[in-house]
Amino acid sequence: MKEGWERPEAPVSIDLRQLNEMIQPAFPGKRVTAAERIGTGFSNSNYKIYLEGIAVPFVFRLFSGDGEVADKELAISRLVRKTVPVADFIYADSSCSAFGKPWAVLEWKEGVLLRDVFRTGTSEEMASAAASVGSILAHIHAFMFPEAGFFGKDLTIRTPFRMNGDHFISFIENSLFHNRCGRWLGEELTQAVWSFCRKYGPCLSESGETPVLAHSDFNGLNILMRRETTGYSVAAVLDWEFAFAWSRNVDIANMLRYEEDGSAFEHHFIWAYLDQGARLESNWKLLAKLEDLIALCDMLNHSSKDTPNRICDLQRLIAGTVQTFR
Repeated sequence: MKEGWERPEAPVSIDLRQLNEMIQPAFPGKRVTAAERIGTGFSNSNYKIYLEGIAVPFVFRLFSGDGEVADKELAISRLVRKTVPVADFIYADSSCSAFGKPWAVLEWKEGVLLRDVFRTGTSEEMASAAASVGSILAHIHAFMFPEAGFFGKDLTIRTPFRMNGDHFISFIENSLFHNRCGRWLGEELTQAVWSFCRKYGPCLSESGETPVLAHSDFNGLNILMRRETTGYSVAAVLDWEFAFAWSRNVDIANMLRYEEDGSAFEHHFIWAYLDQGARLESNWKLLAKLEDLIALCDMLNHSSKDTPNRICDLQRLIAGTVQTFR
């Protein structure tokens, strides 16, 4: 699960003096006594901070994007918080005036990453975690939109677009033959991917799904779990910076990216998702793989010789996708 991936940009560093200046609007008169960089993300920079006189810690987050990304995350948090566990925003500044980047203070959520449950959990623990994650994803996808596209800060669709078969083929063709993706894949795998996409890409035009709230980075690095007496349940879904209105298959594909076809995790995850009233088309596995190919190829397009571990993993995942439906 992105093991050993190189971060494309170094995390932003911030010292206690800067933190103390910045948090005054959120905590007037308070002082940060300790700060520790946390997280496994590849874009934003997060710190666990302690304030004098307050027993519980908080998360101080520096966003890698512009102020609209911070505003979007805040709006999504407010939209979903009644049915989806998220970290509440305590304070947010999207003006970029204090540090040159938007920032926020969020509540601290206790738990362990789903990735770590994958690593050490028993089969029973994995089953409970998969069921909880599937159920929560159904709640996320219950938020629907009239059209697909990228959000503005108020969650209106600022940039509408659709990924039908023609657009899919156009994107893949550009990635394979005019961008970095094809260079990293090599001639043989490039041709195999191209044949696969020409054969199955038209299926995207046949899908009649209504666009839903897609997290778009829904995986074990962005889901915090808590241990219950009966197993694991989702404590918080983190990092919504890539969220947009799109097909539900993009999140399902992301969650199952590293799973073997028909695995126990897949079984419990999909069962719980459907049990919450969500629906999947009969060829959802194929549609999910097509959606994931867009993400995988795009990540290769943005890879370089400085990210060899990332490139190797993406090559393996793309080759596996082609093999699955051969």
